[in-house]
Amino acid sequence: MIRRAGLILLTVAPLLAASPAPAADVRAADLRVGIAVEPDSIDPHFHNFGGNKSFDPNVFDALTALDAQDHLTPGLALSWHLVDDTTWEFRLRPGVVFSDGSTFTADDVAFTLQRVPNVPTSVADFSEYVKPIARTEVVDPLTIRLHTSAPFPLAPNYLSAISIVSRKYGAGASTADYNTGKAAIGTGPFRLVSWARGDRIILERNDHYWGPRPIWTRVELHYISNAAARLAALLSGDVALIDRVSLQDVARVKQDPRFTLSVGPSNDLVGLVFDVIDHSSPKITDNDGKPLLHNPLRDLRVRQAIDMAIDRNAIRDRLMNGMAAPDNQYMRPGQFGYDPALPPLHVDPAGAKRLLAEAGFPTGFHLMVDCDNDRFVNDSMICQGVAQMLTHAGLTATPEAMPHAVWVPLANKHAFSLFTYFWTLDTPEPSVMLNSQLVTPDPVHGHGQFNRGVWSNATFDATLAQAVSTLDNAAREALLIKATDIAIRDVAVLPLHHQFNVEAMVKAIHRPPRHDGRILPEEITEDAAKGE
Repeated sequence: MIRRAGLILLTVAPLLAASPAPAADVRAADLRVGIAVEPDSIDPHFHNFGGNKSFDPNVFDALTALDAQDHLTPGLALSWHLVDDTTWEFRLRPGVVFSDGSTFTADDVAFTLQRVPNVPTSVADFSEYVKPIARTEVVDPLTIRLHTSAPFPLAPNYLSAISIVSRKYGAGASTADYNTGKAAIGTGPFRLVSWARGDRIILERNDHYWGPRPIWTRVELHYISNAAARLAALLSGDVALIDRVSLQDVARVKQDPRFTLSVGPSNDLVGLVFDVIDHSSPKITDNDGKPLLHNPLRDLRVRQAIDMAIDRNAIRDRLMNGMAAPDNQYMRPGQFGYDPALPPLHVDPAGAKRLLAEAGFPTGFHLMVDCDNDRFVNDSMICQGVAQMLTHAGLTATPEAMPHAVWVPLANKHAFSLFTYFWTLDTPEPSVMLNSQLVTPDPVHGHGQFNRGVWSNATFDATLAQAVSTLDNAAREALLIKATDIAIRDVAVLPLHHQFNVEAMVKAIHRPPRHDGRILPEEITEDAAKGE
């Protein structure tokens, strides 16, 4: 009989005892999970990075939240409404305490919103989500008003990405204080016990948590970047669930009766970025290896040729084992801001050669394609595939793959010419991505912080600025579609596909698939259907 307490003790261990490989003792922890991407900080405002955003909800809550299907739900705020066009009022959840037992109030929200854009040494902060907020007003311990510099209709959506921290522990605290756990005091379902960087994070249930009590008293998040090693950890019983199952191993997991395979669409978008700065682009030469004085990627015809050379369906079928949805824009059909007027995907290597010739490159040129090799599914293989397709269309393209930790500082220094990007939509609409990746960079106002290709279009900027301050939903969506249309028709970036989330777990447990791919232990439950 499956009992709620001690699930791993009673059900997972017997299942794994039948494994052909020796089963490790899983009794030391209630739940062990193998995850591909590790956070680079426990400070929830330090780096707008997928590994951090996936971890943060274990320890911290936000005012609002997105459920598994991207629907906005209450978090630390029970309700919210517009007082006037530039004032939002949030009513907070009563009775909430931090994991140390101290009371959560509106003052902690005010402190958090002031801290977000002012984290020292931040790699890439979250200022994009809060920059319209001019000031906060603490009305009472359970009420806060946000006064904005212009109408900010997406405030409830954007604030789902902002983890609320304690003023008591956060005032004067450094990012290092969060990493050691000293300041990492949140209202989330678990509390941080320890972080062994490069290995694991240990969590214990927060018995002060305001929400449904997780069934796990202790959780170990093991960070295993290699897909084969993650699968080996699952097969041997070291962990009960893994994410990012290698597409080459899907059939193997499906055939093993001990495990359940979960596959679903995700908000994870893979694509390419063009360096369009007016300079001699760093990774482009003529066919004799000499640098070109002018950057060919500034020519729309060259960008269109690269777009036409890439067969997204072939990437899906040959490299992604069918587990990707080819796309040429950020949103999927049916999502808010999807542009149905964009032309369909079109592959034409011969047409690409004609465009290159029209642009003055009848014999092409040489360029490096710079990619991550540990950031998204089959990233190195996609890099090689894209390079081959470009070469087939008349360019000489060489793939160059590197770890994400190496890639980031080089990308920030504009050291690449054509390079990959990977992004997860934080809100179920495109404004954050459009603003951070395509608006003309403006460090003073926090615009375009991820616009590493430095594409710039004044009409796009104005259209998006109007969209994010338009209160009417239908009018705002029309403007977001218009902005998307401007960017994609100018081939500002080159989306390739939305990848799928592929996870494997022992049959004794269950987790609902999430579009954002986050593995949240509080959502992992026993699978009562497997009990006796």
